Amino acid sequence: MRTGMVLANTPFPPDIRIEKEACILVGAGHDVLVLSRGEVGQTAEERIGGVTAIRHRVHPGSSLRRKLDSLRYLLTLDSPSWRRAMVDLAHTQGAEALHVHDLPYARSAIRAARETGVPVLLDLHENYPAALKLWARRPIDRLLFSPRRAARLERWACSRADAVIVVVSEAKARLVGMGVPAERISIFGNSEPRDLTESAEPPVLPPAEDRLHLVYVGGVAAHRGLDTAVEAMPALLEANSHARLTIVGEGPKRDAVESLRARAAELGVAEAVDLTGRLPFSEAMDRIREASIALVPHKRSAHTDATVPHKLFQYMALGRPVLASDCAPLARIIRETGAGAVFESGNPASLAERALELAEDSRWRGASEAGREATLGEWNLESEGESLLDAYARATAKAGRR
Repeated sequence: MRTGMVLANTPFPPDIRIEKEACILVGAGHDVLVLSRGEVGQTAEERIGGVTAIRHRVHPGSSLRRKLDSLRYLLTLDSPSWRRAMVDLAHTQGAEALHVHDLPYARSAIRAARETGVPVLLDLHENYPAALKLWARRPIDRLLFSPRRAARLERWACSRADAVIVVVSEAKARLVGMGVPAERISIFGNSEPRDLTESAEPPVLPPAEDRLHLVYVGGVAAHRGLDTAVEAMPALLEANSHARLTIVGEGPKRDAVESLRARAAELGVAEAVDLTGRLPFSEAMDRIREASIALVPHKRSAHTDATVPHKLFQYMALGRPVLASDCAPLARIIRETGAGAVFESGNPASLAERALELAEDSRWRGASEAGREATLGEWNLESEGESLLDAYARATAKAGRR
């Protein structure tokens, strides 16, 4: 089957979720196309690994037409330019299904799928309406693509997609509660390939003085809870003068990183907090290996209660005990697997207390081993791949009955 993944208005590569799904689909014999935004200097079509990248630019020769398309999108949540590109993906490139990632261009994708007669799969990475309440956005976007309007689009799209894919069972339960039939929803998570665990050196218990080296890898923004980690550092340094916090990543706004740097200085812990900025994937994985405890300190909200980050499974695969906030999916997975400890979201004292417990010899060894075992068993890309393939089979069958 020739599959058309749609990453509208976003460049590719990189996109870790698309790359994981493409790995499963290509392994099952699919020919994968990825329609994405073309950047200046990029070729219109390029073979990357096992997929073909198709780049689209909205009216590159006319600033006026580009602005009109953008306005049309904001008014109707349907971009004529992107919808035509999706139709071309089916008619010209031979895509036999459209797999649209995230909510914003779902209307365009569903209309393109109906025009071409191919099934459409809606891949919801998160509770998008709830996320809009947390993200920094332009005033016009806040006005014309409000959380309430996004929620209406989500209901509309879920009722018309041939299959809906979510990342965690809590997200499925949320959609079922909205009236989406459970049998239409598949869970394909953000776990890592089994090879990441198998190729990693078994972790060695660090010396006691290095047991409180905490690491975080990912986006930097207010809802990520990194201020809680910084504010826990005085207590950790009091317990162990060698305690350190490494934050790898950056945010959509530079001031998010600078705010953390300023807070660390205000608390007198700047020398114990290393803000590296964004690093290549291999270097980020090295930073995890250098640390002893890995953090997912996300602040609990309707958004974080219905998604789970890739970093959780990267930490587990590399054998680092995970210290996570009590967002519903994080807490459930940590407790089910025994891969770490859970602290109260937004509470620095709770984070510090749980970190000290996790640094104890037997607790550290047990969580490290449990995380690795989980990623070799249930929580890996290969195990979750069947769910993705099943979604394609059901979407194709449903479309064939129309």
